[in-house]
Amino acid sequence: MKHLSRIMVAGMLMLLIAALVVPVAAQDEPAAASGAPLILPNFGADPATFNPILSNDGTSSAIISRIFPSFIGLDDDTGFWAPGADQALVTDWTVSDDNLVYTFTLRDDMVWSDGTPVTSADVQYFWDAVQDPTVNLSGSFVDLRDKIASVESPDAHTVVVTFNNPDCNAIDSAGILQVVPAHYYSQIFPERSDMNDSEENLNPQVTAGPWNFLNFRPGEQVTLAANTEWVDDVVVPQGWIYKNVADQTVQVEQFLVGQLTYMGVPTARVPELGERVANGEFYGHYSTRANTRFLSFNMADPNNPQPAVDEEGNHLDQGQHPIFGGYTADGVATPGGLKVRQALNYGMNFEEINEGVFAGLGIQMPTHSRPDDWAFPTGLENYPYDPDMANQLLDEAGWVDEDGDGVRECVSCDYLSVDPAFAGSPLEFELLTNAGNTSQEALGVLLQDQWGRIGAKVNFSAIDFNVLVDDLVGQTYDAIMIFWSFGFPFDPDGISAVFATSADIPGSGFNTGSYYNARVEELLDTARTLPGCDLEERKALYGEAYTILHDESPWMWIGIAQTLAVGQLSIEGWDPHPQAAAEVLWNEESWFVAP
Repeated sequence: MKHLSRIMVAGMLMLLIAALVVPVAAQDEPAAASGAPLILPNFGADPATFNPILSNDGTSSAIISRIFPSFIGLDDDTGFWAPGADQALVTDWTVSDDNLVYTFTLRDDMVWSDGTPVTSADVQYFWDAVQDPTVNLSGSFVDLRDKIASVESPDAHTVVVTFNNPDCNAIDSAGILQVVPAHYYSQIFPERSDMNDSEENLNPQVTAGPWNFLNFRPGEQVTLAANTEWVDDVVVPQGWIYKNVADQTVQVEQFLVGQLTYMGVPTARVPELGERVANGEFYGHYSTRANTRFLSFNMADPNNPQPAVDEEGNHLDQGQHPIFGGYTADGVATPGGLKVRQALNYGMNFEEINEGVFAGLGIQMPTHSRPDDWAFPTGLENYPYDPDMANQLLDEAGWVDEDGDGVRECVSCDYLSVDPAFAGSPLEFELLTNAGNTSQEALGVLLQDQWGRIGAKVNFSAIDFNVLVDDLVGQTYDAIMIFWSFGFPFDPDGISAVFATSADIPGSGFNTGSYYNARVEELLDTARTLPGCDLEERKALYGEAYTILHDESPWMWIGIAQTLAVGQLSIEGWDPHPQAAAEVLWNEESWFVAP
């Protein structure tokens, strides 16, 4: 896989492999579709959609990135946007003197699976859908509306993107643009809103990538077939299978008996599998470029989600969360909610979590940036484990255990100004995560116990991933624990997608906790539009924003863990590339596994 987007019953499996695999004679350079299918595990929920316009989850993106082209690609040697990258349209670009207009030249040799050329119209259709309020957009695409003024396609091989303001991250925004089959979508979706619930979303008929969509069997697997006419590379495996596994334990068991070609190792099994890699039983690759585990606090009324602003840009009253606080109608933060969020940070024992969840490989995170990213603020410290400070803050916030049952009650908490009848209510909230991920479930149990020690009653549940995403994006939760990918290459302005008021839209935006801080938004705007885009000046601006986020804790950044990916020794072509977007799978199209 040369690009990455901004992420069975045994008998049935054998029948599928038999149908896909046609043995060929051995040769120095494997021929197209000459190898056995690659089988990768999916222990989460089924994909929600294969429509690039509607996708907002990693499971769906794993398929979309293999059957649709990128607009701009990434250089596998540097990890940065580059012209002429494989599986991408853009071959070159120029920038106007005022840094507002980017003119992209497109390749002319890529075709959709029905033989229609891929052109600028396919990018134009995506942008027009972004502008259409009737389309159920992904949150990351909603944010483009505020950054991009227009997308034009003056001819079949030119796309002109005009930004609202000079933007030091403009190329990152342009890289989010998607490529969809305009000729086909226009035909089957007379109104763009028709795509929202279309059967086409899970059975795409027209694609363009190294793999062709074959079928999707809900609850079982997604199957792709090699595109033997792919213009960029010879696709060696006959197929690519995304096989559902019940949980990570089953995933490991299936890998160990050879039913999976490749897998990311669950954190708890890294020491064991790492030793077996060292003994030469499997291929292995360690990485520190892992997703961050975070916990989002809802700071608005979860029973009545509202957008942050109305159509004229005026702030709306979103209510407050009874425990985690929020903002008054005029945008002033409630002090008690802040103290509760800080107390929960001080009440987290990361050393205990590192041993119990991360197998000792964890790195605690203080804010919305990894310590090795260029914009990370120098000297920013993690919250230490300090239960005394946690208890003090909860006392100050008006949460006191008056009846001695171990659970604090609202005695003088902020929410009494909203509902005086809330007096005496327990410090009790629901914490949700995705089912099937054993380390996430273990983390939830540990936090439940740790926070219980400071008087918080946590009702922890692991639920279906798609339901979890619906609760998260719908803003109907108390606290949700999930993963966040910072993307590749790293974009410090990604903060805007999750903490700007423009992204606070129930049902589509990613500011799901309804965080608001005018200074943070000012810092982000300044860093994004700084004349000359001096890196050190921008780092200072982002650093202040990151520090505010650390102090106000709309999220609790828990940590990342060194990860291990393993592959079967039957793979010919295993060649991890640390600078590539997909460190191990970057060249999966060239992997040969003997049928």
